[in-house]
Amino acid sequence: MPSEDTNVTPVLVGLSLIVLVAWCIMSRRVNPLLRAVGLDGCLGSDITDTEGGAAGKCIATLYGKLPTSHIPQVGMLSGILFCIIGVYWLLRSLKDTVFATTVGIEYQPRAKMVSLCVVFGLLFVYNRMIDKFEKHVLFYILSITYGSIFLAIAFYLHLPGVGLSNTEPDPTRLIGWVSYCAIESFGSIFVSLFWSFVNSSVSLEHAKASYGLIIAGAQIGAILGPTMAVMSSAIGVANLYAFGGAVVGMVWVLMRRFVQSYGTGTPRPEASTGKDKGATGLVEGLYLLGKHPYVLGIFMITCLFEVVVTVLDFEMKVIAKQMPEYHDTADFARFMGFFGQATNSVSLFFSLMGTSMVIRRLGLSRTLLLFPIMLMCVLCFVFFMPSLNVFFFALVTVKGLSYALNKPSVEMLYFATSDTVKFKSKSWSDVFGARGAKAMGSLITDSLRSSMTMLLYYGNLASILVNVVLLVIAVAMGRKFNELQATGQIIDGSAGKSAGKEGEDNNMGDIELRALTQAASEEGDDDHDP
Repeated sequence: MPSEDTNVTPVLVGLSLIVLVAWCIMSRRVNPLLRAVGLDGCLGSDITDTEGGAAGKCIATLYGKLPTSHIPQVGMLSGILFCIIGVYWLLRSLKDTVFATTVGIEYQPRAKMVSLCVVFGLLFVYNRMIDKFEKHVLFYILSITYGSIFLAIAFYLHLPGVGLSNTEPDPTRLIGWVSYCAIESFGSIFVSLFWSFVNSSVSLEHAKASYGLIIAGAQIGAILGPTMAVMSSAIGVANLYAFGGAVVGMVWVLMRRFVQSYGTGTPRPEASTGKDKGATGLVEGLYLLGKHPYVLGIFMITCLFEVVVTVLDFEMKVIAKQMPEYHDTADFARFMGFFGQATNSVSLFFSLMGTSMVIRRLGLSRTLLLFPIMLMCVLCFVFFMPSLNVFFFALVTVKGLSYALNKPSVEMLYFATSDTVKFKSKSWSDVFGARGAKAMGSLITDSLRSSMTMLLYYGNLASILVNVVLLVIAVAMGRKFNELQATGQIIDGSAGKSAGKEGEDNNMGDIELRALTQAASEEGDDDHDP
């Protein structure tokens, strides 16, 4: 366990390096950096130049046709996600401490229910805002709003008598409730908005090359955020809240720079016409989920694996808690901390070294099958060998690859949908789909928790059945995606609308969405099932 006098120098050095790289990216000094390390010949301004030299071949193998001119774009997107995820994990690591100190830990179950209601209400507001504002403007609004909220919370926590100096918990202290709900809604809505924007801003070919690099930024944030939270005794909880608010405000700066350099990539909001007109507004995302089987399929793929992971996670924690070496609260916290580090490290490594290569080599349809097949193998292992070590390595593998492989694969399915689906239906899938899946997994574990034998046997059996359904849906979704690619159609409620037509509204220059059909013809041989 880290002590209170943990050396902050490595963290400060790491943050300084990240700031330096971000400055180089934003000031378009990538080429001088490449020349400095001898890689200027590896990547050319043209796609076909990525094969030059040994280092160039290595980069081309890992990331495919990613020209130098697109590195700043990928770097900015990765930096934005790094800020979002880093702040979320930083404040998520602190929210229970603040809530327990101000309100009382016994009220946490009630806080979870309250936060769900708050997120539900904010999701209606968010869907309404999608109709009124351009998508990049939503980033400005949310970053300024949440940045101001976190800074206000930090100021309040500093106040004597009402802030953290008052260690007497009281359920009437609103600061604890506001902090809890603000952090929960920030992680749910902001991440969904980011991926919706990215999915509508890049072509499929460049997504296959760059999504792994973008997710790597998220994993670095997921590692550094909790690391800073560990030093809260030295830095101060309120100061960390203020730091988080300032970083969220930086998202506005990064997004503004991105829009100035590459455009918005999304059309202006327009009122829906035709037979979908009555479904516009607050519930349009839900309407599209029920109307289009393809959109519902994305929802199912997004959610079903969460049921399995929730069951496996609970089983591992029960087994670990029964072990003598982890019976103490501090020792169990150390075990879970090591588990989190291992998971994020695996995800970071694979997102840098394997995500792009696997998706490009296997094609999206086969990659969609890879995760449920791997999950089935893991479930068979833990079913026949239910030990703590097996559960630990199985969950590290599953969670690590779910972030680095399954997440980008599912996001690419949205390339065959309209912006309305990308922003509205996706928000419902990401926020309530994942939460509902975790609730379903919790129902399974809660009904079996009285007996360890029943939990391991019937819990894993139920997980296997859920994974079979996931595998079947993944097969169908892969085939449907290939079909939509081949015909150039998108899912938006209007028959016969093609990806090429959708791309005409895209002002992203050389990364227009109409490249979807081009990517289909260029990589169709790799992407179709045998």
